[in-house]
Amino acid sequence: MTKVFSTFTKITLILGVTLTSCKKDKEEEVVMPESAYRPYHIVMGQGSTGESLTFSQGITVEQMRDANHTITFNNFGFEIPSVRTARMYTSTDGKTLYNLNFGGGEVAKYRYDGGQKYTQLLSTSVQAAIGTANPRWTKIDDNNALLHHVVVEHSYTTDSVYQTTTSTIKLAVVNLSTMSLGTVRSFPVNMDADGGFIFRIDAPVLQNGKLIYGCGKQKMNTTTNTAAAYTGTDAMSLVVDFPSLENEHIIRTNAGGAKGNTNGYRTPVAHQMDNGDVYQVSTSKGMSVLKITNNTYDASYVFKLDDVLGHACQTNGWFYVGNGIGYAPVLNADAGASSSANWDIVRIDLNSRTATKMNLGQSFWLQQYQWASVIEGKLYMAITPLGGEGRIYIFDPQNATPDGFTTGAKLQTGTDAFYLGIF
Repeated sequence: MTKVFSTFTKITLILGVTLTSCKKDKEEEVVMPESAYRPYHIVMGQGSTGESLTFSQGITVEQMRDANHTITFNNFGFEIPSVRTARMYTSTDGKTLYNLNFGGGEVAKYRYDGGQKYTQLLSTSVQAAIGTANPRWTKIDDNNALLHHVVVEHSYTTDSVYQTTTSTIKLAVVNLSTMSLGTVRSFPVNMDADGGFIFRIDAPVLQNGKLIYGCGKQKMNTTTNTAAAYTGTDAMSLVVDFPSLENEHIIRTNAGGAKGNTNGYRTPVAHQMDNGDVYQVSTSKGMSVLKITNNTYDASYVFKLDDVLGHACQTNGWFYVGNGIGYAPVLNADAGASSSANWDIVRIDLNSRTATKMNLGQSFWLQQYQWASVIEGKLYMAITPLGGEGRIYIFDPQNATPDGFTTGAKLQTGTDAFYLGIF
């Protein structure tokens, strides 16, 4: 069912006042202008820590390109249901939105009806099958999405001395036409010899009939009996057959000193090129671009962003445009942690293994940024300071200079609000 906030509710939301009403006195008719392109969706979140709200509205390419146009969620926008920040995707034609209600254990499908109007078509509870109300998911094509979750179990001696950890991987295929579950499978993965274990997987990409999942690692602190982040000695991915989800195995690399996590955080971490190769980023401090050919890491490919940019780099993922060029939100980890406003947009050239920091004029907080759209060979991103005004940035991959972009529509936010992307 479509949810639309009242005028009072939306104003209080933007001002950061306690939400007290979810009814709308009068729904205004909004007629979207004609466009020569598929519909796009611009999405805003509010609440940078803990539980947050997520809102969407339609936007045309012409509006995005218009530097005099202003996009606001003040008194406008559809709330995408989610206990925490929604995880969404759209169909290739932009007419359908898919959402994982993170914390609610449900996936749903919405028809886009123009403006701020979305109609829920189907929904499915996945909590029983995947074993949690907080799974991750990834749309891999217009037919299928993958749900994934890791159950971590620690074993102890009778006198509470830590012994070992087992990670149980849980996977499920979602049919996006019917929003029903197909293959569901679980299997254990044992810890490494050095004590590291998989605590999270995410962002699979399909290569030669196999899914490649990025992996996040932790290690138990035996003094406190608590798990902590762990970069280990290499980077790794989980590989399974698709659609059977069988024949699981781990692939690894330490090319150029690569190590750490490859699972990302809401942003895609791996993309397949026209020649079939997959490029994946390691997302821990000490960021590297990794190459996977025929489901195996290419040990000869070394591209470490720290060396190129001259500071410790960290990312949550990246976006591929074409011809070996992509753009990544990159944290200057020497200047602050991921929660700080020390993020830049960096153009990366996979072929020359060079990187250019784009001259956007300021740093941003991009910890939760989810999606960017490629339109006619250029990358469109919606970027604002947390709680401040920003722009739609249109990056031209053929321009390798720091100023290789134009600015489009103005973006308004509100208290503790930020844009998640253009879908």
